[in-house]
Amino acid sequence: MGFLNPLFFFGALAAAVPILLHLIRREHARKIEFPSLMFLRRISKKTIRYQKLRHLLLLLLRVLAILLVVLAFTRPYRKNAQSAVPAGTPTSAHIIVLDNSMSMNYQDRWDRAKTAAEDIVREAGPGDQFAILEFSDTTSSRTELTSQPSDVLAQIEDGVNLSDRSTRYAQAIKTAERFALEAGTGKRIIHLISDFQKNGWSTEEQTLRLNDGIELQYVDVGSDAFTNLAIRDVRVVEDESGAAANIGIQASIVNYGNSDRKNVPVRLYVDERRMESKSIDIGKGGLGKIEFRLPNLLSGLHPAVIEVDDPYLVRDNRFYLTVATRGKTPVQIAENPGKQSRRSPGYFLAKALDVHALSPYKLVPLSLQNPVISEQLLIWNDVPSGNPELQKMLRDFVKTGGGLIVVLGNETRAADFNRGFGSWLPVKMIDRVVVARNKRARPAENYVLMTDVRMDHPIFQPFRAPHSGTFSNIRFYNYARVTAGSNAEIPARFENGDPALISIDVEKGRVLIFTSSADDSSNDLPLKAVYAPLWHQMLRFLENFRERRHWLEIGDVVDYRKQFMEATSQRERKNIANEAMVVRDPAKRRLAIPPDSDDIFLEQAGFYEIRTVNQNVSIAVNTVPSESDLTHGNAEEMTAGWISSGPATFSQDKTLAAEEQGRNQTFWIFLLMAALLFFVSEALLSNYELRMTNDELKKT
Repeated sequence: MGFLNPLFFFGALAAAVPILLHLIRREHARKIEFPSLMFLRRISKKTIRYQKLRHLLLLLLRVLAILLVVLAFTRPYRKNAQSAVPAGTPTSAHIIVLDNSMSMNYQDRWDRAKTAAEDIVREAGPGDQFAILEFSDTTSSRTELTSQPSDVLAQIEDGVNLSDRSTRYAQAIKTAERFALEAGTGKRIIHLISDFQKNGWSTEEQTLRLNDGIELQYVDVGSDAFTNLAIRDVRVVEDESGAAANIGIQASIVNYGNSDRKNVPVRLYVDERRMESKSIDIGKGGLGKIEFRLPNLLSGLHPAVIEVDDPYLVRDNRFYLTVATRGKTPVQIAENPGKQSRRSPGYFLAKALDVHALSPYKLVPLSLQNPVISEQLLIWNDVPSGNPELQKMLRDFVKTGGGLIVVLGNETRAADFNRGFGSWLPVKMIDRVVVARNKRARPAENYVLMTDVRMDHPIFQPFRAPHSGTFSNIRFYNYARVTAGSNAEIPARFENGDPALISIDVEKGRVLIFTSSADDSSNDLPLKAVYAPLWHQMLRFLENFRERRHWLEIGDVVDYRKQFMEATSQRERKNIANEAMVVRDPAKRRLAIPPDSDDIFLEQAGFYEIRTVNQNVSIAVNTVPSESDLTHGNAEEMTAGWISSGPATFSQDKTLAAEEQGRNQTFWIFLLMAALLFFVSEALLSNYELRMTNDELKKT
């Protein structure tokens, strides 16, 4: 038995207080009338001073209660066999650093690593301390420093778990070093148990150096002989429309290792349904290409999984992705009803947006007599600006997230435009530039070209590739000359510097102004192959359309609300903007997200689900590609540079070991509870005897 605070034994002197109180307590004598004193025996006054101890049970309770309180404050603890260290024998601190990255799932590596950790604990000396750390690209401690081997063995058996994360050594070694420096023992040893994957070695690991006096021992469960199949270089191939009919998935199956793999099954699942299965042969160190064609899918976001059969390392056998197919987005169009011609000003627009079954857009007419903007995209095709009420409706439509294209055709007048759109857009129309009036008798040389086109702008990016279309041969015979403010963007200009296309962001929405006509009355753009793709790109730009990543990787941090909004249409966003959202991980467990944050940390491979009352969006998450390459590093060379050449220091700290043992035992709490019980019993007994004494006095 040991005591953390033996000085508190002096407090035992307080037990004399109740004894003294019992001895000096004076009772009030009752006077009795007596006729004569001759018959009474005389007693000296000195004899009367010596009182007998009365109420012995009450006294015993008081003394024991005080002694128990004193004993509790001395913090007694039982010295076990592990803490009984012979004098002069230094104990050790063992910091066990266990690799739980994805590569440790290969065959029996994880079981061998846990067995090695258990052997370290069982073979340690009496009084040794232990701590368990598990690491991948992050490090976490499973136990603080403790001298209880049973606690450590329990953590090794049930506390540590494999992860899907990649390998990084530097952070784990630095954390283990901190634990070792905090140990109150002389010898400090870091035990690194890993497969020593070569990809875990980076610049940070090369510059790492441990403090003097810290040993580093390693257990290598890796091997130079291995084989592992992984799915890499996945591509979703689709046409510009994003329609489902022409979507395919291409992938490479990589054979890491030194064994040929024959007739390997590869399967595709979409919406949890098996769609197609193929087989492939892959030589050692090589790769094989594979492609799946998707059937016609309904519009929306579809979870898909590519699966390969590989019994050696199963955690990277599945590749998760999402495939988005778009339905037809309605685009409202307003046209000038007073314009008389043999065909509508939107004739070519209808051909570009409506004619093909794979087009993601469809035109919906907007009545100018009773205008109601019900969609998120609107084309104002050579139409007068209208009254102030109409302009306010258009302005509010854009501010709340709508997309508007204003076409300045032949019927648009400068005064009308400036009075309407010019009142809330940083654009002013000066006049019309008429190079050639007569459409049928235009001189061949009377036109301007659109030569200054920003190919890095999102609208024109698809046209950067060779043979994807050109704008340099489009002839413009009539256009509106405008000036744009500093907060307006000009993606395209004519050869004389006048703006051809202007982009303006207005709060949540966006406006495009095309300074010529949408038909062939002012240019020959509708006769060119780039006409339909250009209008598709302008509408996609107004939608704030960005190609969604088909998958993310473990370790990414994402804004789940932003991910949800990007996966839904403009119309759906209005209905769900203020709805509560729930996020579930691939194991279908609900994530606890702080109320002041929308970020989630992706830690598992699979599909994370973001749910509202009526919507469900999946986020595909895959393992880091480098973790699938199990190429073995040289453990001796990797660890040699971390060990310091300074002398080891062994300073034994006995007090810390005793304090730790005292912290692990709670015997003093039971002593305090017993003292409290005695105090309560003393109070009850004291009150009882007081009542009995008062009753006797009343009777006499």
